[in-house]
Amino acid sequence: MIKIVDRYVGLAALQGTALLWIGLTVLYMMIATLAEVRGSEGGYGVADALWFVSLTAPRMAYQIFPFAALLGVLVGVGSLAAANELVAFRTSGVSRLRLAVAALGGTMLLAIPVLIMGEWVAPQAEHEARAYRLSERVGSAIVGGPRGMWMRDGNDIVNIQLPLLSAAGGDQAVEFNRVVIYGFSDDAQLDTITRARSARHDGQSWNLDRVTTVRFEGDLARRTREESQVWPTEVRPELLDSAVTRPKRLSMRALWDFLGYLGDNGLDDRLYQAAFWEKAFYPLTIVALVLAGMPFVFGSSRTQNMGVRMFVGMMLGGLFMIVSRGLLNFGDAYGIPAVITNLVPALLLGTVAILVLRRSV
Repeated sequence: MIKIVDRYVGLAALQGTALLWIGLTVLYMMIATLAEVRGSEGGYGVADALWFVSLTAPRMAYQIFPFAALLGVLVGVGSLAAANELVAFRTSGVSRLRLAVAALGGTMLLAIPVLIMGEWVAPQAEHEARAYRLSERVGSAIVGGPRGMWMRDGNDIVNIQLPLLSAAGGDQAVEFNRVVIYGFSDDAQLDTITRARSARHDGQSWNLDRVTTVRFEGDLARRTREESQVWPTEVRPELLDSAVTRPKRLSMRALWDFLGYLGDNGLDDRLYQAAFWEKAFYPLTIVALVLAGMPFVFGSSRTQNMGVRMFVGMMLGGLFMIVSRGLLNFGDAYGIPAVITNLVPALLLGTVAILVLRRSV
Protein backbone atom coordinates (compact mmCIF):
# COMPACT_ATOMS: atom_id res chain seq x y z
CA MET A 1 0.00 0.00 0.00
CA ILE A 2 2.73 2.45 0.99
CA LYS A 3 4.77 1.81 -2.14
CA ILE A 4 1.72 2.41 -4.33
CA VAL A 5 1.07 5.71 -2.57
CA ASP A 6 4.72 6.69 -2.96
CA ARG A 7 4.61 6.10 -6.71
CA TYR A 8 1.29 7.87 -7.09
CA VAL A 9 2.29 11.00 -5.15
CA GLY A 10 5.79 10.98 -6.66
CA LEU A 11 4.37 10.82 -10.18
CA ALA A 12 2.06 13.76 -9.46
CA ALA A 13 5.01 15.80 -8.17
CA LEU A 14 7.14 14.78 -11.15
CA GLN A 15 4.49 15.77 -13.68
CA GLY A 16 3.79 19.08 -11.98
CA THR A 17 7.49 19.93 -11.73
CA ALA A 18 8.18 19.00 -15.35
CA LEU A 19 5.25 21.10 -16.56
CA LEU A 20 6.21 24.16 -14.52
CA TRP A 21 9.91 23.76 -15.34
CA ILE A 22 9.32 23.70 -19.07
CA GLY A 23 6.82 26.56 -18.90
CA LEU A 24 9.04 28.81 -16.79
CA THR A 25 12.09 28.06 -18.95
CA VAL A 26 10.20 29.00 -22.11
CA LEU A 27 8.97 32.19 -20.44
CA TYR A 28 12.50 33.00 -19.30
CA MET A 29 13.78 32.44 -22.86
CA MET A 30 11.12 34.73 -24.33
CA ILE A 31 12.06 37.53 -21.94
CA ALA A 32 15.77 36.99 -22.66
CA THR A 33 15.11 37.07 -26.41
CA LEU A 34 13.27 40.39 -26.15
CA ALA A 35 16.17 41.82 -24.13
CA GLU A 36 18.71 40.59 -26.68
CA VAL A 37 16.74 41.96 -29.64
CA ARG A 38 16.31 45.30 -27.88
CA GLY A 39 20.07 45.53 -27.35
CA SER A 40 21.07 44.31 -30.80
CA GLU A 41 23.39 46.48 -32.87
CA GLY A 42 25.44 46.31 -36.04
CA GLY A 43 25.31 42.88 -37.66
CA TYR A 44 23.78 41.29 -34.57
CA GLY A 45 20.14 40.74 -35.52
CA VAL A 46 17.08 38.78 -34.47
CA ALA A 47 18.37 35.44 -35.76
CA ASP A 48 21.62 35.95 -33.82
CA ALA A 49 19.68 36.81 -30.66
CA LEU A 50 17.57 33.66 -31.02
CA TRP A 51 20.66 31.50 -31.44
CA PHE A 52 22.34 33.11 -28.42
CA VAL A 53 19.27 32.54 -26.22
CA SER A 54 18.97 28.92 -27.38
CA LEU A 55 22.58 28.30 -26.33
CA THR A 56 21.94 29.84 -22.91
CA ALA A 57 18.74 27.83 -22.41
CA PRO A 58 20.48 25.01 -20.43
CA ARG A 59 21.83 27.57 -17.97
CA MET A 60 18.39 29.18 -17.60
CA ALA A 61 16.74 25.79 -17.08
CA TYR A 62 19.32 24.86 -14.44
CA GLN A 63 18.93 28.12 -12.54
CA ILE A 64 15.15 28.05 -12.50
CA PHE A 65 14.68 24.39 -11.57
CA PRO A 66 14.55 24.77 -7.73
CA PHE A 67 11.85 27.41 -8.07
CA ALA A 68 10.01 25.22 -10.61
CA ALA A 69 10.26 22.25 -8.23
CA LEU A 70 8.55 24.25 -5.49
CA LEU A 71 5.74 25.40 -7.77
CA GLY A 72 5.48 21.98 -9.40
CA VAL A 73 4.88 20.24 -6.08
CA LEU A 74 2.29 22.82 -5.07
CA VAL A 75 0.46 22.33 -8.37
CA GLY A 76 0.97 18.59 -8.89
CA VAL A 77 0.44 17.33 -5.34
CA GLY A 78 -2.00 20.18 -4.72
CA SER A 79 -4.27 18.73 -7.38
CA LEU A 80 -4.44 15.54 -5.31
CA ALA A 81 -5.31 17.60 -2.26
CA ALA A 82 -8.05 19.41 -4.16
CA ALA A 83 -9.59 16.03 -5.05
CA ASN A 84 -9.38 14.95 -1.37
CA GLU A 85 -7.00 12.12 -2.31
CA LEU A 86 -4.44 13.26 0.26
CA VAL A 87 -7.17 13.12 2.89
CA ALA A 88 -7.81 9.50 1.93
CA PHE A 89 -4.12 8.68 2.21
CA ARG A 90 -3.93 10.36 5.61
CA THR A 91 -7.01 8.46 6.80
CA SER A 92 -5.37 5.18 5.80
CA GLY A 93 -2.45 5.97 8.09
CA VAL A 94 0.13 7.56 5.78
CA SER A 95 1.83 10.47 7.54
CA ARG A 96 2.27 13.91 6.04
CA LEU A 97 6.04 13.55 6.22
CA ARG A 98 5.87 10.27 4.28
CA LEU A 99 3.75 11.93 1.58
CA ALA A 100 6.22 14.81 1.45
CA VAL A 101 9.13 12.39 1.01
CA ALA A 102 7.22 10.66 -1.79
CA ALA A 103 6.74 14.00 -3.55
CA LEU A 104 10.40 14.79 -3.00
CA GLY A 105 11.41 11.46 -4.52
CA GLY A 106 9.46 12.17 -7.68
CA THR A 107 11.02 15.63 -7.97
CA MET A 108 14.55 14.33 -7.47
CA LEU A 109 14.12 11.92 -10.37
CA LEU A 110 14.01 14.99 -12.58
CA ALA A 111 16.65 16.82 -10.57
CA ILE A 112 19.36 14.24 -11.37
CA PRO A 113 19.50 15.00 -15.13
CA VAL A 114 19.24 18.71 -14.29
CA LEU A 115 22.35 18.42 -12.10
CA ILE A 116 24.21 16.65 -14.91
CA MET A 117 23.13 19.34 -17.36
CA GLY A 118 24.24 22.11 -15.00
CA GLU A 119 27.71 20.61 -14.61
CA TRP A 120 28.47 19.32 -18.10
CA VAL A 121 26.17 20.99 -20.64
CA ALA A 122 25.26 24.47 -19.43
CA PRO A 123 28.82 25.85 -18.83
CA GLN A 124 30.08 24.80 -22.26
CA ALA A 125 26.95 26.08 -23.99
CA GLU A 126 27.32 29.37 -22.11
CA HIS A 127 30.91 29.68 -23.34
CA GLU A 128 29.81 29.10 -26.91
CA ALA A 129 26.95 31.59 -26.57
CA ARG A 130 29.21 34.37 -25.31
CA ALA A 131 31.80 33.58 -27.97
CA TYR A 132 29.15 33.79 -30.68
CA ARG A 133 27.69 37.06 -29.44
CA LEU A 134 31.08 38.72 -29.09
CA SER A 135 32.27 37.53 -32.48
CA GLU A 136 29.09 38.82 -34.15
CA ARG A 137 29.19 42.19 -32.40
CA VAL A 138 32.93 42.82 -32.43
CA GLY A 139 34.43 40.28 -34.79
CA SER A 140 37.58 39.65 -32.77
CA ALA A 141 36.93 37.91 -29.45
CA ILE A 142 36.44 34.24 -28.70
CA VAL A 143 35.61 32.97 -25.22
CA GLY A 144 35.85 29.54 -23.71
CA GLY A 145 37.73 26.30 -23.87
CA PRO A 146 40.05 24.56 -21.39
CA ARG A 147 42.75 27.23 -21.80
CA GLY A 148 40.75 30.32 -20.92
CA MET A 149 39.95 33.17 -23.29
CA TRP A 150 41.29 33.55 -26.84
CA MET A 151 41.10 36.54 -29.17
CA ARG A 152 42.70 37.91 -32.30
CA ASP A 153 44.32 41.35 -32.13
CA GLY A 154 45.64 42.36 -35.54
CA ASN A 155 48.39 39.88 -36.38
CA ASP A 156 48.53 38.66 -32.77
CA ILE A 157 46.71 35.75 -31.16
CA VAL A 158 46.15 36.36 -27.45
CA ASN A 159 45.42 33.73 -24.84
CA ILE A 160 44.33 34.87 -21.36
CA GLN A 161 44.50 31.60 -19.47
CA LEU A 162 43.01 32.81 -16.19
CA PRO A 163 40.52 35.68 -16.55
CA LEU A 164 39.34 36.21 -12.97
CA LEU A 165 36.61 38.22 -11.30
CA SER A 166 37.37 39.72 -7.89
CA ALA A 167 35.48 41.78 -5.32
CA ALA A 168 37.61 44.89 -4.84
CA GLY A 169 36.28 47.51 -2.44
CA GLY A 170 32.75 46.18 -2.77
CA ASP A 171 32.88 46.34 -6.57
CA GLN A 172 33.57 43.53 -9.00
CA ALA A 173 36.81 43.92 -10.95
CA VAL A 174 38.35 41.84 -13.72
CA GLU A 175 41.91 40.52 -13.46
CA PHE A 176 43.84 38.82 -16.25
CA ASN A 177 46.50 36.28 -15.29
CA ARG A 178 48.82 34.07 -17.33
CA VAL A 179 48.69 36.04 -20.57
CA VAL A 180 50.32 34.60 -23.70
CA ILE A 181 50.65 36.67 -26.89
CA TYR A 182 51.64 34.96 -30.13
CA GLY A 183 52.97 37.59 -32.55
CA PHE A 184 52.82 36.78 -36.28
CA SER A 185 54.29 38.62 -39.26
CA ASP A 186 52.26 39.74 -42.27
CA ASP A 187 53.16 36.48 -44.04
CA ALA A 188 51.80 34.41 -41.10
CA GLN A 189 55.21 33.48 -39.63
CA LEU A 190 55.54 33.24 -35.86
CA ASP A 191 57.84 36.07 -34.76
CA THR A 192 57.43 36.28 -30.97
CA ILE A 193 55.86 34.56 -28.00
CA THR A 194 55.27 36.88 -25.05
CA ARG A 195 54.27 35.50 -21.67
CA ALA A 196 53.17 37.71 -18.78
CA ARG A 197 52.03 36.92 -15.28
CA SER A 198 49.21 39.46 -15.50
CA ALA A 199 47.77 42.29 -17.60
CA ARG A 200 46.16 45.46 -16.26
CA HIS A 201 44.77 48.66 -17.72
CA ASP A 202 45.74 51.96 -16.10
CA GLY A 203 43.07 54.01 -17.86
CA GLN A 204 45.23 54.82 -20.86
CA SER A 205 47.08 51.67 -21.92
CA TRP A 206 47.56 48.01 -21.10
CA ASN A 207 50.60 46.97 -19.08
CA LEU A 208 52.07 43.48 -18.79
CA ASP A 209 53.80 42.40 -15.57
CA ARG A 210 56.72 39.96 -15.27
CA VAL A 211 57.15 39.56 -19.00
CA THR A 212 59.18 36.90 -20.82
CA THR A 213 59.55 37.35 -24.57
CA VAL A 214 60.98 34.82 -27.03
CA ARG A 215 61.95 36.27 -30.46
CA PHE A 216 62.55 34.02 -33.43
CA GLU A 217 65.27 35.23 -35.78
CA GLY A 218 65.99 32.72 -38.51
CA ASP A 219 67.13 29.52 -36.83
CA LEU A 220 67.73 31.28 -33.52
CA ALA A 221 65.44 32.03 -30.59
CA ARG A 222 66.34 34.84 -28.19
CA ARG A 223 64.68 35.25 -24.78
CA THR A 224 64.39 38.47 -22.80
CA ARG A 225 62.76 39.30 -19.46
CA GLU A 226 61.25 42.52 -18.12
CA GLU A 227 59.38 43.45 -14.97
CA SER A 228 56.78 45.40 -16.96
CA GLN A 229 56.00 46.20 -20.56
CA VAL A 230 53.39 48.24 -22.41
CA TRP A 231 51.05 46.08 -24.45
CA PRO A 232 50.37 47.89 -27.76
CA THR A 233 46.80 46.83 -28.42
CA GLU A 234 43.56 48.52 -29.41
CA VAL A 235 41.45 46.09 -27.41
CA ARG A 236 39.03 47.98 -25.18
CA PRO A 237 38.90 47.06 -21.47
CA GLU A 238 35.11 46.85 -21.55
CA LEU A 239 35.32 44.21 -24.29
CA LEU A 240 37.52 41.95 -22.16
CA ASP A 241 35.37 42.65 -19.11
CA SER A 242 32.26 41.46 -20.94
CA ALA A 243 34.13 38.40 -22.18
CA VAL A 244 34.94 37.04 -18.72
CA THR A 245 32.60 34.25 -17.68
CA ARG A 246 31.08 34.99 -14.29
CA PRO A 247 31.76 32.43 -11.55
CA LYS A 248 28.12 31.39 -11.23
CA ARG A 249 28.16 30.21 -14.84
CA LEU A 250 31.19 27.97 -14.44
CA SER A 251 31.12 24.26 -13.65
CA MET A 252 32.15 23.00 -10.23
CA ARG A 253 35.26 21.48 -11.82
CA ALA A 254 36.30 24.84 -13.28
CA LEU A 255 35.53 26.62 -10.00
CA TRP A 256 37.68 24.12 -8.11
CA ASP A 257 40.59 24.82 -10.47
CA PHE A 258 40.18 28.57 -10.04
CA LEU A 259 40.04 28.21 -6.26
CA GLY A 260 43.26 26.20 -6.32
CA TYR A 261 45.05 28.91 -8.28
CA LEU A 262 43.68 31.73 -6.13
CA GLY A 263 44.57 29.93 -2.91
CA ASP A 264 48.11 29.14 -4.04
CA ASN A 265 48.70 32.78 -4.94
CA GLY A 266 46.94 34.37 -1.97
CA LEU A 267 44.33 36.11 -4.16
CA ASP A 268 40.75 37.12 -3.35
CA ASP A 269 38.53 34.07 -3.91
CA ARG A 270 35.26 35.18 -2.28
CA LEU A 271 33.20 35.25 -5.47
CA TYR A 272 34.44 31.82 -6.53
CA GLN A 273 33.89 30.37 -3.05
CA ALA A 274 30.30 31.64 -3.06
CA ALA A 275 29.65 30.21 -6.53
CA PHE A 276 31.25 26.85 -5.70
CA TRP A 277 29.27 26.28 -2.52
CA GLU A 278 26.05 27.49 -4.13
CA LYS A 279 26.44 24.73 -6.70
CA ALA A 280 27.53 22.20 -4.07
CA PHE A 281 24.36 22.83 -2.03
CA TYR A 282 22.10 23.05 -5.08
CA PRO A 283 20.48 19.62 -4.36
CA LEU A 284 19.89 20.64 -0.74
CA THR A 285 18.16 23.81 -1.93
CA ILE A 286 15.79 21.72 -4.05
CA VAL A 287 15.03 19.44 -1.11
CA ALA A 288 14.40 22.37 1.24
CA LEU A 289 12.07 24.19 -1.16
CA VAL A 290 10.04 21.07 -1.97
CA LEU A 291 9.60 20.18 1.70
CA ALA A 292 8.75 23.80 2.54
CA GLY A 293 5.96 23.78 -0.04
CA MET A 294 4.28 20.64 1.26
CA PRO A 295 2.71 22.15 4.44
CA PHE A 296 0.81 24.58 2.20
CA VAL A 297 -0.55 21.63 0.23
CA PHE A 298 -1.95 20.08 3.40
CA GLY A 299 -2.90 23.39 4.99
CA SER A 300 -6.28 24.16 3.48
CA SER A 301 -6.56 21.90 0.48
CA ARG A 302 -10.33 22.34 0.10
CA THR A 303 -10.22 26.11 -0.27
CA GLN A 304 -6.97 26.71 -2.16
CA ASN A 305 -7.24 26.76 -5.95
CA MET A 306 -4.29 26.60 -8.32
CA GLY A 307 -3.89 30.37 -8.40
CA VAL A 308 -3.56 30.55 -4.62
CA ARG A 309 -1.00 27.74 -4.57
CA MET A 310 1.03 29.44 -7.32
CA PHE A 311 0.97 32.70 -5.38
CA VAL A 312 2.10 30.95 -2.20
CA GLY A 313 4.91 29.26 -4.10
CA MET A 314 6.14 32.48 -5.67
CA MET A 315 6.05 34.27 -2.33
CA LEU A 316 7.92 31.46 -0.57
CA GLY A 317 10.51 31.16 -3.35
CA GLY A 318 10.99 34.91 -3.52
CA LEU A 319 11.41 35.17 0.25
CA PHE A 320 13.97 32.36 0.24
CA MET A 321 15.97 34.06 -2.52
CA ILE A 322 15.93 37.39 -0.66
CA VAL A 323 17.06 35.82 2.61
CA SER A 324 19.77 33.78 0.87
CA ARG A 325 21.12 36.77 -1.02
CA GLY A 326 21.02 38.94 2.09
CA LEU A 327 22.90 36.35 4.13
CA LEU A 328 25.54 36.03 1.39
CA ASN A 329 26.08 39.79 1.39
CA PHE A 330 26.20 39.84 5.19
CA GLY A 331 28.75 37.04 5.21
CA ASP A 332 30.85 38.76 2.55
CA ALA A 333 30.87 41.99 4.57
CA TYR A 334 31.80 40.32 7.87
CA GLY A 335 34.09 37.59 6.61
CA ILE A 336 31.78 34.63 7.25
CA PRO A 337 32.85 31.60 5.13
CA ALA A 338 30.75 31.06 2.01
CA VAL A 339 30.13 27.43 2.96
CA ILE A 340 28.15 28.63 6.00
CA THR A 341 26.19 31.41 4.30
CA ASN A 342 25.17 29.04 1.49
CA LEU A 343 24.29 26.15 3.79
CA VAL A 344 22.31 27.91 6.52
CA PRO A 345 19.25 29.13 4.52
CA ALA A 346 18.52 25.74 2.91
CA LEU A 347 19.29 23.81 6.09
CA LEU A 348 17.11 26.07 8.22
CA LEU A 349 14.21 26.04 5.76
CA GLY A 350 14.35 22.26 5.39
CA THR A 351 14.50 21.72 9.14
CA VAL A 352 11.51 23.98 9.81
CA ALA A 353 9.54 22.25 7.05
CA ILE A 354 10.24 18.78 8.52
CA LEU A 355 9.22 19.92 12.01
CA VAL A 356 5.94 21.32 10.65
CA LEU A 357 5.25 18.16 8.65
CA ARG A 358 5.85 15.96 11.71
CA ARG A 359 3.10 17.72 13.63
CA SER A 360 -0.10 15.78 13.86
CA VAL A 361 -3.15 17.24 12.14
